[in-house]
Amino acid sequence: MADTVDVPSLERVVFFTGQRLTAADLAALQRAHRELRWLHNRSLHNWGIGIGLAVTGERGDSTITVSPGYGIDCLGREIILTAPRALTVPAVAAAPGGSEAIFYLTARYVPDEDQTVAQKRPGVCLPEGTVRLTEEPALEWRQSDELHEGRELILAQAWIQNCRLSRALSLSARRDARPSQQPYIAAGQTKVGDTEWSFWVQGQETVGFEVTVDTSDARFRSTPRYIAHIAGDRYLATQPGPLVALALTSIVDATPVHFTMQALLPPNLGGNINPAVLFDDTQALDIVTTELGWHVVWMGIEG
Repeated sequence: MADTVDVPSLERVVFFTGQRLTAADLAALQRAHRELRWLHNRSLHNWGIGIGLAVTGERGDSTITVSPGYGIDCLGREIILTAPRALTVPAVAAAPGGSEAIFYLTARYVPDEDQTVAQKRPGVCLPEGTVRLTEEPALEWRQSDELHEGRELILAQAWIQNCRLSRALSLSARRDARPSQQPYIAAGQTKVGDTEWSFWVQGQETVGFEVTVDTSDARFRSTPRYIAHIAGDRYLATQPGPLVALALTSIVDATPVHFTMQALLPPNLGGNINPAVLFDDTQALDIVTTELGWHVVWMGIEG
């Protein structure tokens, strides 16, 4: 089934000689052009920061500065800052427990009804009306559970204690709207002793182990080429060993935000190599996760 496509209902606004034009006619023309532009943006371009919108702030600062720039949100709407803006760091002492409080500085599109009036003009035989609005974005501090990523752009991440930055701002959470001219490479690993292995079953037979690896922190835009291997021990000398665990690995179900690592254990290799205990559903997962410390080390290459 095809994905639902959100295309606005549009009409071509035309005029004729002698037509009496009203504000509604010209507003409809403006609205049609705006909707077409937003449709173009979200259909043919990535959302994110296009140029500028740099943020500066060092450890100990109580204010930060955002420079002019341009971005597009996931709805295709332009986020434009035309002049530098200074913002005060959130007035918080610390997070619960006394640790640093983490905030994200975001920029979002402001619709006409909430935008600042730049100019009004008197009407002909009517009260004055607005003829110019500013094109300013809303710059706001958010915590992680308040983010609406896509509808607002993350400009920087901040760590705050005693109403000041406790370290320099991080720009790693920013999303670039323009594709990189070089391959984008990111890497990571699952947690040692806490990798969520499960049995890999084919038909009615357990043939090995598998785990789904979360790569969303890398912020890939398309499915990269993943390279991964299992790290940890292969030999267990203590009970229920001694044993040797040897696996043939493969990557399946790859997406921009995760992939599945499968580890095939060939049985009956002789001696203590891949013994029956590695296929025992009461012990095997604990052996590979805790005793052997199997975890996945990966790298993704996009571009």
